[in-house]
Order: sequence, then structure tokens, then C-alpha cells
Amino acid sequence: MSAGSGIETPANKIATAQAVLSLAFRLNAEANAGRISTEIFSREVTIITGSAGVAVPPFPNGTIEDIKDGCFNLVLIALSASALTTDETLDEVFGSLASETDANRKGIRIMVNQLRNAFAHNPWRPKWSIFRKYQDSYPIELDDGSKFIFDATCLDTDGIKPEHVGGLEFWIKLLQHCERLVSKQI
Repeated sequence: MSAGSGIETPANKIATAQAVLSLAFRLNAEANAGRISTEIFSREVTIITGSAGVAVPPFPNGTIEDIKDGCFNLVLIALSASALTTDETLDEVFGSLASETDANRKGIRIMVNQLRNAFAHNPWRPKWSIFRKYQDSYPIELDDGSKFIFDATCLDTDGIKPEHVGGLEFWIKLLQHCERLVSKQI
């Protein structure tokens, strides 16, 4: 995982996206379990910017619902970032999606790319915007034997749901698969 410095490889880009998504899942679970309190709103926080910094004032009206909503939004943004990062990294390593010749990898890349696109125009209410040429079914098999058929035939304009990408469990396995896939190419 990288933290904004050091050598960046295709594999650690995807590893970083996975780590951020995992942290967002953890924060969301902790918020939903009531283990994050409104006390986090009670203090001013200074964001270091390289100069004097920016003060984020206390938010005394912050509620448990604000925490839960915020953590859910963090999950959405982390999921979006995982799709964006993986899509960009697969392009970097394997070339453009249009030139992909491996059928399994093409299915993976189309699903990743279309999920990225779903978040592009409204990250808070992502919707599928499937280009007509990609409105098809794509069988996917990961290196651990997990299988899923990404059925993009009738998703266009639907709000995204975990089951559209095989569930979050499959998405995590897909990210892990892609991390291994790109690490073999370098």
C-alpha cells in the first residue's frame, strides 16, 4: 500500500485501493455498531496543508445519523476509487480495453470500467450508463476459481447494487485477482 509517497507500482495501486475500501468498510461497520460516537464532532481539527493549515470547526449538532451517513458515503467513494484505480491500472498494464484479446480479462475489464463509469457523474447515487457495445453478458473466472457472469444487458440507467458485480465478496476477490494479475506482468 502507498500513502502518497514512495515507489508506485501497478500492484500497490490496486493494493492501496483495497486497503482504503477495507478501512471504509470497517468505519461503516463501527458506525453502524455504535462504536463511533458523536464526540468526534466536539473538537476542532486542523488539516495540515503545508502552511498554516485549515481549521475544521467543531460540529456540535452532529448526530449518530451524520456519522452513519458519512461512513456509508466513504464506502461509496472507496468503491468508486477501487474501480477507477483498477481500470486505470489495467489500461496501464494491458493497453486499452478496445484492444483486449483475452476473453476472461476482457469481461473483468468491462465490468470494472462500467462500474467506474457508474460513479463518474454522481458518486453519491451511482447509476449504470452502459455503452450499447458493452450491453452483453461476460463470464468471469478468477484465479481462485470464483465465477460470475457480469450481465450488462439490462443494467443501463439502473442504480448500482452489489449483486450486479457478484456481491461485495466477489468484488474484493476481483480486486485481489487484478492485483496478482498486474504483478505478474512487471
